[in-house]
Amino acid sequence: FHSTHSPMLCLLLAPAALAAPTGAALIYCDPVGYEGRYFREACEARGVLLVRLWSTPYAAMLSEDLEDAEERAAIQRGCAPAAGEEAAWAESALSGMAITGVLCGSDAGLATAERLQHALVPARTNGLVPARRDKYLMHEALRTAGLAAARQSVARSWEEARSFLSTLPPPLRVVLKPRRGHAGLRVGLASSEPQARHMVETLLSERVSLDTEAEGGALCQEVLEGEEWVVDTVSRAGEHKCVALWRYGKGEANGAPFVNFYDELRPCAGEGEERLVRYALAVLDTLGWRWGPAHIEVKRTSRGPVLVEVNAGRFNGVDFGLLADVCVGHNAYDVTLDAYFDQAAWAALPALPPRALRGAGRLVKLVASEEGVLRAAALPPAGLESLVRWGPEPSEPGEPVALTVDNNSCAGYAWLLHADEAVVAADCAALHELQAAGRLFDVDSASGAES
Repeated sequence: FHSTHSPMLCLLLAPAALAAPTGAALIYCDPVGYEGRYFREACEARGVLLVRLWSTPYAAMLSEDLEDAEERAAIQRGCAPAAGEEAAWAESALSGMAITGVLCGSDAGLATAERLQHALVPARTNGLVPARRDKYLMHEALRTAGLAAARQSVARSWEEARSFLSTLPPPLRVVLKPRRGHAGLRVGLASSEPQARHMVETLLSERVSLDTEAEGGALCQEVLEGEEWVVDTVSRAGEHKCVALWRYGKGEANGAPFVNFYDELRPCAGEGEERLVRYALAVLDTLGWRWGPAHIEVKRTSRGPVLVEVNAGRFNGVDFGLLADVCVGHNAYDVTLDAYFDQAAWAALPALPPRALRGAGRLVKLVASEEGVLRAAALPPAGLESLVRWGPEPSEPGEPVALTVDNNSCAGYAWLLHADEAVVAADCAALHELQAAGRLFDVDSASGAES
């Protein structure tokens, strides 16, 4: 992890003083990565006990390659209670503590987190709604409610998929994806029947989601033309607040059609953005979402906003806190804790992001254009005025480098912040040019081929 200096970044991040215990507990299901660390420290600062549990699907993934029986047993001891056993577990493990809510750090654990909150915090339940996780069901729920939704069909054979393709206008273009997935895995764009058939048969033969209860089939959807935006929200008792607007920069790379190049914070500058937010909040209402964070991906099409997918119960999935704090004035992590623990702070929060941001910010998602082994340390490029953090993955010589084709194979991040939006845009373009030319990482491709 590398930090650089910028005129925009004038923050001193000091450790927060620990608060006296409040007797309140927050359950965090699948506490991994940056989010897990953030909530551990933030809950300590508020005097809240953070209870960390593993969902069964995520625990199975963690245990898969472990040879040590004791390590596997430790993971199993940390698993969430089974359905019907939640109350007994809480009485045994958290006797006397007031459970205020349940958060989740993985797509695989969303059903578990939803169930735990429903069983243990009934006054704050979101209900049990599979359509929040199944991409087919969520679009059908919107259609039933009269909201814009993508044309789609679930195919359990190539013949069923071809039948849907025949309803699309020429030339053929269709999005093919799993009903339940994450990080853009196995999401493809087909422009011919042979290409579509290969993608469909791959989807039918391979499970993408760790959630073993996920429905199978290949989801075929129309291509939604337009910019892709994200509406990040936090909800408290059915009151939704938009805490950030992002515009995605996506495109083709390494043969993959939807590689995410950057997330750009945007102001809620006018009617177009407000319409986007209104649509996203209507999606939450349709899906019965009342408590906690949501990350809602929407295309701004010629017919108005149309959902790509909603991630109810999840944050952005990347380390966005610094950019949001500097440019917007708050971040979804802290706002979520306010929703659960600080009604006054929640009430004081505006319902929308500002019409003008405090500065310009982009989280650049680094793209590796060559696979192999890293020959030299991946240092930040010189001359990027807005670069404030540099986090390549891999970063040290000898580490393997994989081609970037989705969010799972993202090669790290660069955080850009500056008072001038044009400076951020120019630095982002310079990084993209280096990546496209294969000059961001010094890769020994022969070593990769041999291994």
